[in-house]
Formats: sequence, C-alpha cells, structure tokens
Amino acid sequence: MTTPVLTRIRRMEPSLATLLVVTVGAVAVVGLIAAATTPVGALIGDTQWHLISAFHGLSATMFLLGATIAVYLAWRLYVGEIRAFKDLKWLAAFSAVMSAVTISFGTWIYIAYRKEGGPRSFFLENLPAVHQVFFEFKEFIALFTLPMFLASTYILWRYGEGLVKHREARAAASLPVLLGWVYLILAYVLGAAITKLRGV
Repeated sequence: MTTPVLTRIRRMEPSLATLLVVTVGAVAVVGLIAAATTPVGALIGDTQWHLISAFHGLSATMFLLGATIAVYLAWRLYVGEIRAFKDLKWLAAFSAVMSAVTISFGTWIYIAYRKEGGPRSFFLENLPAVHQVFFEFKEFIALFTLPMFLASTYILWRYGEGLVKHREARAAASLPVLLGWVYLILAYVLGAAITKLRGV
C-alpha cells in the first residue's frame, strides 16, 4: 500500500518551469556565495582564457541541469507513463543547443590547454596518465553528447506524441537521452577534476 504523499511524488513530473526555477536558484546561490567570498578578478581571472573557461563551465552546468530533468522525463517516456511530453521535446532541444555551446567553448579552451607551457605540457611531463585518461578521454566522450541529443530531439519532434503508443519508438527517443546524459556526467566530472589539478 502506498501513501498519498509517495503517490503524488511518483506522479509529479519536472517541467520547463522546474528547469527555470532550478537554474535561477542555482545561479543565484552560487553567485551570492561567490560575490560574498571572492573578488571578481580572482573569480573570473585576468586573461581571455579565464573568461572563456568561465563561460564553458557555466554552459556545461546549464546543460547538466536541463539534461538531468530531460533524462528523468525520457525514463517516463520509456516506461510509457509520461504526461509532460511537450516539456521533454523542449528539454531535449535545449540540451542539444547547450551541448553545442559547451562543446564550442570547450574546443576553444583546448587551444590554451595545448599551448606551450599550458596544462598539457605539465601533465605530459608530470602526470601522463591524467592527460590520456582525464583530458583526451573527457574531450572526446563529451563530443558524443551532441549526436545523442540531436537524434532524440529529431525523433521527438518528428513523430510527436504518437510514438508513445509504440514501445520501440519510445526506446529510440529515450535511450539517446540517457546515453547523452551519461557522456555528459563523465565529461563534467573529469573536466572539474582537470580544472582542480591544473587550470588554463
């Protein structure tokens, strides 16, 4: 026997409003803490690479927030219990756009990573495994997020709610979201670790 509260929670589905509230809330909390404890120069840095790196991290975080809600809705689609289908369509599209933005800034940062005296030189001399596993793997695994979310977005927008009635179609639309989210998590965690070890 399930309690009314658990039943209500199980029926709840995050939506675009949830994404907006979570994003604004997360940015507000992080911004408030950063503004109260860190000078702006130390927060962003004093070179173009620090600014680009900040945009890369911000876009990756927004991507992570949207993709996390999308992966839950994709699971609801997979099991045939989705009610917020329209939100899933928009979140998949949002995730595809944020994937492209994050990859663009990440590729830009790669210039600073590979320059002479940059993090790449440091890792190759001192910690070659970090370069091979952390950065090269992270850089290429992140690229897989874009085709995954693009494929899902295309299927969701092309076939609409009619695919809910077909198990295989539901799987074709939802599994790329799950895979894209897994690739994103791996890249996000490894990127944060690299930044901690040696930033640009």
